[in-house]
Amino acid sequence: MPRFKLLIEYAGTRYSGWQIQKNARTVQGEIDRAIREAFRPREFELYGSGRTDAGVHALGQVAHLELYTALAPEAVRRKLNDELPADIHIISAATVPPRFHARHDAVSRSYLYQISRRRTAFGKPFVWWIREPLNAGAMRDAAKGFVGMKDFQGFTDDDPDEKSTLVLVDGLEIVE
Repeated sequence: MPRFKLLIEYAGTRYSGWQIQKNARTVQGEIDRAIREAFRPREFELYGSGRTDAGVHALGQVAHLELYTALAPEAVRRKLNDELPADIHIISAATVPPRFHARHDAVSRSYLYQISRRRTAFGKPFVWWIREPLNAGAMRDAAKGFVGMKDFQGFTDDDPDEKSTLVLVDGLEIVE
């Protein structure tokens, strides 16, 4: 069964995150539905590189899709995009070895947080509007404290005995 690496972008405003949930609309759920509509498969595997929270957007999330098909990756991409809503788009599809795993083979993740200093009609779903003045220099100084191997236990309610809360932050950049 061929395995495809999918590069996906989505505006997560209307979704309860990546992972399929009962009684909630999710990005994985929409892609799952599109696969079923486009290919009518008996079985397939769709696995994302990570989960996102409700309302989170992605510029390039990786997933793998294992699916019985003789179609070329580009044809798979087009068929899926034909079935997906406008706020989810498969940017690219490529054949990968059967052992490729979107989550286990991920080597890093990047996050982009945007703050607007003014009210915006067009960017509202994608920025956090801060009315008060911001001190970018102080933000840069504070950001240095997050770089390196850090324990983020204070930011989660996960049990540290079950799951590591250590994270390596390669870099953090404040840009105006």
